[in-house]
Amino acid sequence: MKRILILYYTQSGQLLSILQSLAKPLIHAGHTIHFEEIQPEEKFPFPWSSYQFFNAFPEVFSQKPQSLKNISSKAANGYDLVILGYQPWFLTPSRPVSSFLQSAEGRRVLSDKPVVTVLGCRNMWLGAQEKVKKKLKEADAKLIGHIALMDRSANLTSLITILRWMFTGDKKPFWIFPAAGVSDRDIEHTQTFGEIINQALVKNELENLQTKLNEAGAIDIKPNLVLLERRGQKAFSVWSKFIASGGPVHSTGRKIRVYIFMYLLPAAIFVLSPLLWMLSRILLTVKRKELIQDVEYYKQNSLRNN
Repeated sequence: MKRILILYYTQSGQLLSILQSLAKPLIHAGHTIHFEEIQPEEKFPFPWSSYQFFNAFPEVFSQKPQSLKNISSKAANGYDLVILGYQPWFLTPSRPVSSFLQSAEGRRVLSDKPVVTVLGCRNMWLGAQEKVKKKLKEADAKLIGHIALMDRSANLTSLITILRWMFTGDKKPFWIFPAAGVSDRDIEHTQTFGEIINQALVKNELENLQTKLNEAGAIDIKPNLVLLERRGQKAFSVWSKFIASGGPVHSTGRKIRVYIFMYLLPAAIFVLSPLLWMLSRILLTVKRKELIQDVEYYKQNSLRNN
């Protein structure tokens, strides 16, 4: 039997539910499982206020490390497999997880370990996973598997329901809108991925794990989201620098820039989304081969050279 460390950070508790579902077959098989929560010294609120959410953006996107509480002695012990659960924030791994990956303690825990990453998100995770890949490589860890669970609602629908959930704490259906977040059915299905991981551990076939996970639906990538994320990463790079240049976190200059971003971003998403959708349909035809290559790239765990 193997020793498995499950590292995670969650605000709402959704990711912990995903990881607990994933772990059920592993626990049933007799493996030793330890859950370890990554805890920042200064906690992020949940639910957020809209200002707190957008004010966190520059430091999240630039992956500025924050202070974390020390992990427990149990987490520091040697493990045969590490499962890392995280959420994307602003097309970037959440700040606590990003900070852990950059810390000496994080590198010590992950060094020479096979790692499976698991995330729960709205719909865009490609850029965040690329950043996680780089940090794992810098820590001398070996990424062997990735599982991405998403909100299956349409882009604008999920934007409304997720923002409502983040700012009120209520994820239940309302009016014509469905419940926010990853569905209970998809969370339950995560047990299938746990069984695949178990079989790979028992048979010592970790090198083929991602292929098996993909066959079971661990990664579903819509080509048009590849295009939208690519534009989002460029836009966020500009906006994060704009806000950060306004001054210290609580300065008046910074607050003014945060409010500008806070009102312009949702408005731009709603106004531009139909236009970007039309453009993406054109590009899906014009650049179909390139996009298919991109989709295949994001379904595996190596890093591009550039």
